Amino acid sequence: MASNISLIRKVIFSSLVFVFFIFITELILGLGGFDSYVQNRFFVVNRALDYPEVFLKDKELFWKLKPDQTVTSKFFQGHTYRINSDGRRDKEISKKKIKPRIIALGNSCTFGWGIDSDLIYTRRLEQILDERYQIINAGVPGYSSFQGQVYFESELVKLKADYVLILFGWNDHWAAANGIADKEQRLLSQFIINLQNMLSNFHLYRAIKKILLSSIESDIDSLFDRQDPVYRVSLADYEKNIRSICQAVRNNQAIPVLITAPIPSLENYYSPGSRSWLHQYHEYYNQTIRKIVRQDSVLLVEAALEFDKYTDLYDDASLDPIHFNTKGHQLLAQLIAVQISASGSD
Repeated sequence: MASNISLIRKVIFSSLVFVFFIFITELILGLGGFDSYVQNRFFVVNRALDYPEVFLKDKELFWKLKPDQTVTSKFFQGHTYRINSDGRRDKEISKKKIKPRIIALGNSCTFGWGIDSDLIYTRRLEQILDERYQIINAGVPGYSSFQGQVYFESELVKLKADYVLILFGWNDHWAAANGIADKEQRLLSQFIINLQNMLSNFHLYRAIKKILLSSIESDIDSLFDRQDPVYRVSLADYEKNIRSICQAVRNNQAIPVLITAPIPSLENYYSPGSRSWLHQYHEYYNQTIRKIVRQDSVLLVEAALEFDKYTDLYDDASLDPIHFNTKGHQLLAQLIAVQISASGSD
């Protein structure tokens, strides 16, 4: 009997020591500002998107925004964003549909990277249309058309939109993690993912993870030396995904609106005679959008060509050729408003 009591005391003492160790370690790492992030520019296995204060891992979508918070993060380069209870950068959306709805489905350009919430093109569009529509921002940083299709069919259809704005391209033609395209990615079970989401809130877990990953991963820039990289979404799969999204939108009695993804023109933002493989490959994806529009009679917002007419829609094109500024968001809102009004449903 005495030996059993002694064993119980030892177990309790050991448990208390372990808990105390975890607490002290968390305190030291937290107050010490330990940088636990491993930067890796390749999706989907991308530690840049493994910021637990911003994202939750997800088996089907790979990642989603952590809901119901106002967050300032290193990932957001110091910007602060409000994420609503549905996990979107938007106002709270009423469950009851009180007016026609427009969903903006896309990546960080739709999310409004670096843009104040009132100046994102979705909010500007709402104002231009005199708030006759409720416009829902469903943009998620890093999303490809593959994720967009899954996101719409699994979560957004219940919102019963009248129009769905579709803007993808940049992440589709980004190099894939470990040479595995989005459609081939296989994540662990949802139970393991939930466990990872929970553990990622602890500094010690993230520190151990960084040490392990740093010891086995190649230097970041060496990953760009590939002669024939695999892209997250190939041109053929991009076309298939966009067509599937359009069909899913139509199946839900809504109107799809495709948007070509702008890129700073070489003539307006770079030195004379500049050449760029990025511009050339990006154009292939925009041409795919135009092909779908011609064949399927889908509404088109020709943002890419319209943006080429201006010289002030990007703050620093050499540093960030992806995210347009507040003037670009205003222009895009105006272009979309024209298409919505001309469609005859406004």
